[in-house]
Amino acid sequence: MAHAEPMKTLRAIGIVRLLAALIIAAAIAIGLAQPAWVIDPLRSAAESALVSMGAGLFTFGLWAAVVIVLLRYFPRLLLRKWRWAVGFAFVFLSAQLAMTGFEVPLPLIGSANLGGEVGGDLSAHNAIIAWAAAAAAFAAAAWTLHPVLSRRVAKHSAKGAAKGAVVGSVWTAGRAAGRATRHGWRELSTAISAYRAARAERRAAAAQEQAADHAASNGNGRWPHETADDDDANGHKDWDAELDELLNETEADDGEGAEAPEALPPVRRRAEPPKDWILPRTDVLTESRAPTVSNKEQTTVARLIEETLSQHRVEVQVAEVRPGPTVTMYGLVPGWNRQARRGKDGQQGEPEMRNRVRVDAILAREKDLALALAAPSLRIEAPVPGESVVGVEVPNRSSTPVSMRSIIESDEYKVVNNDGGLALALGQASAGEPMVIDLLKMPHLLIAGATGSGKSVCMNTIICSLIMSQQPKDVRMVLIDPKRVELTPYNGIPHLVTPVVVEPDRVVRLLRGAIQEMLRRYKLLEEAGVRNIKSYNQSSKAVEHMPYLIICIDELADLMMTSSFDVEQGICRLAQLGRATGIHLIVATQRPSVDVVTGLIKTNLPSRISFAVASQIDSRTILDSAGAERLLGRGDMLFLSADAAKPRRVQGVYISDDESAVLANHWRMQSGPLVPAIDLDALAAETESAGLGANGGGEDLSDGGEDTLLQRAIQLATTNRQVSTSLLQRRLRIGYPRAARLMDQLEDEGVVGAASEPGKPRPVIYTPDDD
Repeated sequence: MAHAEPMKTLRAIGIVRLLAALIIAAAIAIGLAQPAWVIDPLRSAAESALVSMGAGLFTFGLWAAVVIVLLRYFPRLLLRKWRWAVGFAFVFLSAQLAMTGFEVPLPLIGSANLGGEVGGDLSAHNAIIAWAAAAAAFAAAAWTLHPVLSRRVAKHSAKGAAKGAVVGSVWTAGRAAGRATRHGWRELSTAISAYRAARAERRAAAAQEQAADHAASNGNGRWPHETADDDDANGHKDWDAELDELLNETEADDGEGAEAPEALPPVRRRAEPPKDWILPRTDVLTESRAPTVSNKEQTTVARLIEETLSQHRVEVQVAEVRPGPTVTMYGLVPGWNRQARRGKDGQQGEPEMRNRVRVDAILAREKDLALALAAPSLRIEAPVPGESVVGVEVPNRSSTPVSMRSIIESDEYKVVNNDGGLALALGQASAGEPMVIDLLKMPHLLIAGATGSGKSVCMNTIICSLIMSQQPKDVRMVLIDPKRVELTPYNGIPHLVTPVVVEPDRVVRLLRGAIQEMLRRYKLLEEAGVRNIKSYNQSSKAVEHMPYLIICIDELADLMMTSSFDVEQGICRLAQLGRATGIHLIVATQRPSVDVVTGLIKTNLPSRISFAVASQIDSRTILDSAGAERLLGRGDMLFLSADAAKPRRVQGVYISDDESAVLANHWRMQSGPLVPAIDLDALAAETESAGLGANGGGEDLSDGGEDTLLQRAIQLATTNRQVSTSLLQRRLRIGYPRAARLMDQLEDEGVVGAASEPGKPRPVIYTPDDD
């Protein structure tokens, strides 16, 4: 039994040497022959292992080999020395986490992270977390290897840290107290100096006023107690000397023990005109965060794209990578289709390049790419406008919100405002560049998207972009919010023409008033001999300063359900003619169907934004093309401008409720100059009193009021067997409320019968022709 352990050890050493010899011989044979069936799997396995573990593959492999040998041949020794096995496991884990912060070239895979994907996942791709976790793993290793020494070190370290914390807190408190004392003395001395200067100013003013009163009380220019003997040789009084004497007496009266002088009356100053409004500062907004896409992730995705397409005989090369907040665009350059040349004897010849890979071949492999990348959806832009690459937009593992502050502080936003435009902070494009649009060039905007896709946040972003950079005298707004909760927090800001409109019945009236305001402005432009609002405000013939009028409608579908004809006609009329007079529309809806976004509305609102929608039909309704159904939501949008052929993918700006509330409170707390009122209700009342229709002018639809409309409705009933409310709307060109009232009047007159079902046509039972 005594010789059992040595013999077992010698047998194990012999087996290890035999295995090592076999492995070396196999490696030499493979190195000389290099068969593809062995080299390719080995290379692929080595690449995968290096990508996953990085440089930690070698340390972990050494530890695993030692543990396996001990477990196989010396299990008792492994049980006795288990602390060493676990401790060195913690040591290797600490090294793995510490190497996460370094990138060096590795064999087979090129430049990569030393910690590999495992280290990145454990540290959440954060350098601070990686070093903290490495320190914790090293502490666990020390505790496992030598618990007694570790307890002593931890105990002394805790005592030292406590002493240092006490000393540091005392030192910090002393410095703070010293700063507060110095600051207090400086404030006290400044206050004393200001008090002395104000007192001297009041006394000098009182002395001058008293001297003037004395001079005015005596016609000969003397004080009341003076005689002619006090004059100089020329008969004039030395007023300067008397004034100096009076000031000296006033100063002497202010000595110690003297009574306090009576309070002098305040000096009357001329009232200053109110200053201009103060724009909000950008530091009230939240700062942005950097994108979380790492170089390792970009390299891995690029290699997967090339390998996946090459497996389907589509050769491409990733030429550029543009990381964005939500998606990363990979620019693909198509390769060449290679075909072997056949010799005369039928044998295969040398390969030659024939033609480029077709773009359609890349588009056909969209689903294969999505499967290989494990992406929820991909978007391929073929080609990228202005470039000879095919763009593949791959969603990031974690999206980064785009803050409004980062866009407002960008050069693009400042350039638009400096040029006299209305800059809107839209977001960041797929390549990460700021996306800023000018409302004056659009000139109207249509926004659509499903619930929760970011439509209302986009509307809040547009409003905050305007109030961040525009004075109330230059931009006025009409906010229409049928949902009552999205735009009502902006009530009270000076930019609003009227409080936020929440009643759908009032919207038609305001649209009529806006049309009348537009016609009034056109008359002013005609009288001044200019073409647009910008030239009018700069003209010497201008009789008033004409501000821009922005009309924001948060939910168009609700308005189209109540009075579709009037709303559609009002929006189309303003969209057609409102640009020159500075009237712009921003319309949003969550149901982009053809009965809401009609053909007339789409034609007159060429600039559109589509967030994530439910189906491809909705995408074609809003953008005239597919793609919006593949968006990721939460601000991911497609922006189609009036001068672009294809939509552009943008990650919208996110502004929180707290930020918008801070901006609104900034304007509500100010008291700036008065802004001219735009009474749309009064203009609409003038329209209705003049008998104009829903289009705001041009066509007299009523000819004399309700009586004439009733006669026309009766005449319409004589030519039809049935009459409905929608028929009255179409033929008489009136809104739904007026058509419903006419239907009730026809029933009272006995012209039509009672309604059998709501919304159904009513039969005509009597007409004047029957008599």
